[in-house]
Amino acid sequence: MSENTIPRGRFDPFIAPVITGAIWYVAALGSIYLRDTHGAVLILWLPAAVGVAALYAHDVRKWPAHLLAIFAAEMLVAAAIPVPVESGVVFAIATVAEALVCARIGISVLGGRGEIPRSLAQIAGLFLAAVVGSAAGALISFPFRTIPTLPELAWWFLASVLGILAGTPVLLFLRQRLGFGDQGVKLRGDNWPGGIGLAIALLALLAFLVLSFPLLPFTALLMVGMAAVAVRYGQLGAAFALIAYGLVGTGLSVGGNSPVANLDMSPRNAGLYLQALLMVMLAATLPLAALLMSRDALEGKLRGRNKALQQSLAIFDLAESVAGIGRWRYDLRTGAQEWSPRMLELNGLPPSLAPDPGYIRDLMPDGGSELFGQIAVHRGEREPYGFTYRVAPYGEEEERILHISVLNEFDDAGERIALFAVAMDVTEQARREEALEEARGRAVQLAAEAQKLANTDPLTGLANRRCSINRLRRLVDETRGQEQPLTVVMFDIDHFKLVNDGYGHQTGDDVLVHVAEIAREQVRERDLVGRIGGEEFVWLLPGMSAGRATQLAERLRCAIEKRSGDSNLPPVTASVGLATLRAGEDAEGVLARADRALYLAKDAGRNQVRMAA
Repeated sequence: MSENTIPRGRFDPFIAPVITGAIWYVAALGSIYLRDTHGAVLILWLPAAVGVAALYAHDVRKWPAHLLAIFAAEMLVAAAIPVPVESGVVFAIATVAEALVCARIGISVLGGRGEIPRSLAQIAGLFLAAVVGSAAGALISFPFRTIPTLPELAWWFLASVLGILAGTPVLLFLRQRLGFGDQGVKLRGDNWPGGIGLAIALLALLAFLVLSFPLLPFTALLMVGMAAVAVRYGQLGAAFALIAYGLVGTGLSVGGNSPVANLDMSPRNAGLYLQALLMVMLAATLPLAALLMSRDALEGKLRGRNKALQQSLAIFDLAESVAGIGRWRYDLRTGAQEWSPRMLELNGLPPSLAPDPGYIRDLMPDGGSELFGQIAVHRGEREPYGFTYRVAPYGEEEERILHISVLNEFDDAGERIALFAVAMDVTEQARREEALEEARGRAVQLAAEAQKLANTDPLTGLANRRCSINRLRRLVDETRGQEQPLTVVMFDIDHFKLVNDGYGHQTGDDVLVHVAEIAREQVRERDLVGRIGGEEFVWLLPGMSAGRATQLAERLRCAIEKRSGDSNLPPVTASVGLATLRAGEDAEGVLARADRALYLAKDAGRNQVRMAA
């Protein structure tokens, strides 16, 4: 039954918040019971996900009721532990702030409630939302913790981040499966509950084996397993996997044990290590999942290989080296050969030719040029060597890739008398490595593009406000050390609202872009010009004195006045204010003075330049 078909009653507005508070209370009290009574290390703080999921699932107008319910639930938990009332109040405030900050940023990143992440940039934004929200909660509560130590702060932060990133999509998915959701959260493929259930069970078993025994070299299996689930089931699959890993780690720690058996450290520190490892896994896995979901062709190629990706590279290499090996010995003195049937088959020849097929080069599809060419190059090699080569078997459309290891035999005089070789088919491995390398390259490219977008105003292509302010702060620090002048110029398009109202917002955007182009032409290579507001811009002039900066500001004002009407755009003017950094002044101070100078220019009639006092 959907929300729209539930009969309405006088208590309906309170049902959902009460459910939110109840779920939060049960999850929190159960987690604390495991920690305080059974000595468990909580890897994930899933109550954090309850709060964030509740806000994602409901309209902003209903948020106060849910936040109040969470606040009350936290106070009840604090009373049950118990903790001092003032500490309970602070913890409740921290919990509410955590959920509110995370949901606000997350919904802004997604573009609205009910949306799901569809790009690497949105995934990175949700990751950032969880980090910022968790940091806010951890810092608010830190002074009131029973033992306010950095490890305790790190635990709160990491447990909340992992709980939000893993638990929120899972809770929204389960809510949707029950008929109450509108978020569109779904698994990649139709595999609920059997497929994903089996996969998570296997990952839980894998986590139990890796974390229970001293198998540190195989910790990478956890990453491989999460990557496989993310490839097969998408971002939601990675969230399920993270929950499985976290719950297994917590379960292993019950009784005061370490969640990671092979670490020689306290259970709490081992828990912090596992939390950091899971953060790295999630950060590395989610971009890959987003990329593969957008590449249907690549998805089809990788779908059948997910089981192999759940095993470590060492186990996979061992399995390939044991199964399907072909052998060959060639006596260079007599010309006698011994080929195993599998070796002949690997090279595209009938196995019936074993053991001695005669002059083999006449029989091989490519004349054996690559194989025998490499053997000739290494004819003086006394250590075992190996290489890959390609064969095109008769009757097969695709070529085969083989890896061969060769050992030359020499007599007492140093003459090569024979060679012994073993070969294996590595076609699938090579194809997989090529596909993963392509995916890795695209992930790196998308990450670079996301970084650029994070610092660039999408309309004008100039630096955005965050980038401009950060650059100004760095320049202030550099200027103090070098005793060089620094001037900040702020300029604003006069009467810009009239342009929008009279010509439309598209024309207004075109005017902004054109003014940005004019400003870009005025700056030096080391300068920065950015858009920090609707029609407000900033120009940073390192090493520029007030007098020279005033001349450049006037040149910019004139250029805008003369050229803004190009390309059939309405002509505009700009008011300009500038300020030179004073001794002991910070970035915000010099920017504020430049802003006041800008408004002096506007008060004086606009289309003018004014220097700050």
